[in-house]
Amino acid sequence: MILNREALSVIRERTGYSQAQLAARAGVDRTLVFRLEQGTRNASPTVIRKLADALGVPLHAILGPESASSEVA
Repeated sequence: MILNREALSVIRERTGYSQAQLAARAGVDRTLVFRLEQGTRNASPTVIRKLADALGVPLHAILGPESASSEVA
């Protein structure tokens, strides 16, 4: 599972959440959300699921196109 950092940022902004608010809703550290959006950190599948849930979007909405082929396995 690969996070699409651009999608994460766009969806977060559209929902009106700051990075800190999203982090609090997802139960992760604010600096993690910042680093994920900057592309300096990778997210575990668990964190990606937490972020999607916190944003109220389906998991695939914040996954990169590379994830589609890796999810089949």
